[in-house]
Amino acid sequence: TPITMIMMTLIILMNNLKYNKLLTQTDTNILMTENYIKNIVNTFNMVNCDTEVNNLSIVTNNTMKKSLLDLTNKDISKYNWEWDKTPFNFDKFYKEFKKEKPKNKLPSKEFLEWFIGFFEADGCLTIPKNNNLTAIIVSSKKDLPTLKYIQNNLSMGNVCINSNKLNNYKWQTYNQTDIKLLIHLFNGNTVLPVRFVKLSMFITNMNMKLLKNNEENIITIFNNCKLPRLDNAWLAGFSDGEGCFLVGKTNTFYKAIYNINQKYIANKIILDHILSLLKELTSSNTNLNTYKHSSKSNNVYEMRINSLETCSKLRLYFDKYPLRSYKLIEYQDWLKFIDMALDKSLPKQIRKEKLSTMLMNIRNKKKKMN
Repeated sequence: TPITMIMMTLIILMNNLKYNKLLTQTDTNILMTENYIKNIVNTFNMVNCDTEVNNLSIVTNNTMKKSLLDLTNKDISKYNWEWDKTPFNFDKFYKEFKKEKPKNKLPSKEFLEWFIGFFEADGCLTIPKNNNLTAIIVSSKKDLPTLKYIQNNLSMGNVCINSNKLNNYKWQTYNQTDIKLLIHLFNGNTVLPVRFVKLSMFITNMNMKLLKNNEENIITIFNNCKLPRLDNAWLAGFSDGEGCFLVGKTNTFYKAIYNINQKYIANKIILDHILSLLKELTSSNTNLNTYKHSSKSNNVYEMRINSLETCSKLRLYFDKYPLRSYKLIEYQDWLKFIDMALDKSLPKQIRKEKLSTMLMNIRNKKKKMN
């Protein structure tokens, strides 16, 4: 009945949100308050008990659609999560994958680590008007091979043109079996807090669909965010989507930059943690910073490394966990540029001349691909 469904959904939400317990372990503690649960109850109370179950879905789905598209820092502050330092856990995903796709090859652990990073950077979980939950990644034409690489490794989704005008492509799946598999992959394995919040809302919507269809396999949301580590491929995947490998000229010489931008104060914690890991990796404390992006909204933060020596040492990670997108070519050109800049066997003037040519070639290559 509608009443039973409302109560079951509320129990799921209360269990998933754990509103009476402080879960975070940083200075930006986020506590789920009783008022938020009351808001959920009020939402349900707006639905007359005689109303069709479908109307309940419409009310809650409209709220979720709006939130998925336009989350604010205040929205995010209503959710809890624990910081988890343990490795990714793919046991549930592998179990369900074997059951649903017994004839397909299991994706490798390193691929899944990379894919989660790439999806957190460029992917999107959407709830369209037809209420078919969808996972999608949109990329430029130069990364069409990357989308096919994802399709082949996951044995799911399709790759097609997204916009003729923009000349970009998309990988997408709205098959419910595939969506459930992706939920099992992401659940408990997301890194960015904002991604965790969006995934929680997405899973809640999925659970409502399952309840509506009288299915019993309700998905429990794992309230944790993985802290980045340098012994897996997540940062490589995330850099494929969000990382920038830049070169340029200063008043006296040349420079190289590695940076990542992220929206929301909650995600800044992850940028700070990545920066801390890279400081330790490169044994460097100079020219590594995270700060508010001055040229964008106040809600955008940038992690930046702009030391030639420190950038050069990032190969200690990326050689072990390589980039998989077109960005690999940009990274390789970036490294060659840095190596030339640091080659003390050549006179500085000779290096300047060679770097000037390399910089022009890099910029021309970028223009052609764009």
